[in-house]
Amino acid sequence: MDFLHISIDEWLLNEEENMKRLQHDAIWNKIPLINTNEIHNFNNGTLVRFRGMIQDMYGPEYYMETFEVRNEATNEITRGTSKYMDLVSCTEGMDVRFIEDPRHTRERHCYVATSVPGLNKWVQDCERTQFTIAAPPAASSTSQKRPIDDVMDVDGDNPSGSGSLPKKVSNSGSCKETPANTLCSMEHLLNHPLGDANAKVCHLKVYNESDSLKLNDVCEFVGFLSINPLIESALADTDLGTELELQIHHPPTSVIPRIHVVHFKALNHLNPLLSDSEVNNGLNLGAIKKDLLTLLSQLFMGDVLAAEYLICHLISEIYSRRDIPLGKFSLNIFNLPKLESIDVVTEIYKFLERLVPASHYLPLTLENMNTLSFTPKKDYDCNRLTSGILQLSKNTHLVLDETKLQEGKLNTCGIQAVKTLANAIKDQKVAYDFNYYPIVYECDIPFLILSEGKSMLPSDVGIPLAPEEASIKTFSEILQAADHFLNPELLTNIRKYLTQARLIKYDISEEVQVVIQEEFVRMRQNSNITAEDLHGLLVLSRLICLSEGNGTLNVSCWKKACEMEAKRKARLPK
Repeated sequence: MDFLHISIDEWLLNEEENMKRLQHDAIWNKIPLINTNEIHNFNNGTLVRFRGMIQDMYGPEYYMETFEVRNEATNEITRGTSKYMDLVSCTEGMDVRFIEDPRHTRERHCYVATSVPGLNKWVQDCERTQFTIAAPPAASSTSQKRPIDDVMDVDGDNPSGSGSLPKKVSNSGSCKETPANTLCSMEHLLNHPLGDANAKVCHLKVYNESDSLKLNDVCEFVGFLSINPLIESALADTDLGTELELQIHHPPTSVIPRIHVVHFKALNHLNPLLSDSEVNNGLNLGAIKKDLLTLLSQLFMGDVLAAEYLICHLISEIYSRRDIPLGKFSLNIFNLPKLESIDVVTEIYKFLERLVPASHYLPLTLENMNTLSFTPKKDYDCNRLTSGILQLSKNTHLVLDETKLQEGKLNTCGIQAVKTLANAIKDQKVAYDFNYYPIVYECDIPFLILSEGKSMLPSDVGIPLAPEEASIKTFSEILQAADHFLNPELLTNIRKYLTQARLIKYDISEEVQVVIQEEFVRMRQNSNITAEDLHGLLVLSRLICLSEGNGTLNVSCWKKACEMEAKRKARLPK
């Protein structure tokens, strides 16, 4: 069976067997990806993929899994289903009869998924190259459709949802499209955390394993596309909430399509250059690290130590949560020089966004701090979670440019923004605003703070830059040389390296544990080292070990961590 053209009816004929076939990567990857293709190039009911982040979670919908269809000419009764669809197929001369029996009622969970925030251009280009397809011929449909919203009150949040059949909704008349900007702007409708006007958003109807989905998870979903304009016509006369809520929860499918999900899987990473089976593909990580160190050292004007710390930051992630999130490595590089004709921070960021799959550059200007929304907030008028800058998926690098902060006064919003950023950096948690109470959500955002003086924000590690005078004077030439040095082959290897190093399974041998314990005792005797300092050394030594392609900590990496910390602390002002 051709999965590219399988229909809902064909899928349901042997769902278990079709689900097994879907598990094969070769079949999964052939299913067209909505992210890289235009919606109008797909037919209603096409099996599609969507890669995105769960941005909001709505209440459940109820649908009639089984109903009767009577042939008006012969009075023959057959069974039908409304699974994986919004509209029930009803050909000429057939009468749909809904069975008012709770045993035939099922529940599906509703989510809003958006394009991964901060996904960098090189990732999008790779995805377009791999997954853009030729536009298929438009399909013509002669069958009449009956709205699923005829079957049952579909909105689980609606107070009128008693489980009884609502009044019939007529689908006669023209199939007009509800204008997308009737009550709110397109930006408000898309609700992207970073305000990306090119983002794609899908409403997902999930039938199985929905309990495993959490806010901000990044997954790839496969399901049947629902873009029938009759849906908007059917909803126009319903009482599923206010007009604004109706537009937010049931927008035109030409703008925000629906996908009835048959299966989904969480993504371990966003790097399109590596499939899960290729993560351990034998790259010489140690050699690639040397090239990356050379590149970053030049960007930091000859400062090799700062470049070492940045590599550790780029491969860091939280690997466990106990009293504190273990593995986070927020980094503040300060003492950046100000050059007349070059913005040092933005030039450094231009290279970073070419290396990592997802990142976002945020200048901490007074205007941004005083006006931007950093935390998601529940909007009860339209019953949805309005996004904020810190609603980011795991491993999205957030680069905070503190060199742009001018003299002035932070207003109440700005002060709260500073507190929110500080809490997110320190605890890797963000308190979402539900008006009457906050709900705290965990995050895993690597924060890189670039500043002239030591940042006003906390960090796990702060290192003053020690630029070479000659490099400061020739920085424009250094940028050109770095761009030339970063040839396509090396660029690809570095991108793979940063993903692979982070995913290496890590362990500490008993031998090294003994060495660390003895060294810690000696340090306590000779200085004021604390348990917090030991924790910092363990995190750093782990990242050094991973950066060199090793999964087991050795004495060499531990000693290197101690040496790096000694050099860093020697630079700090007394």
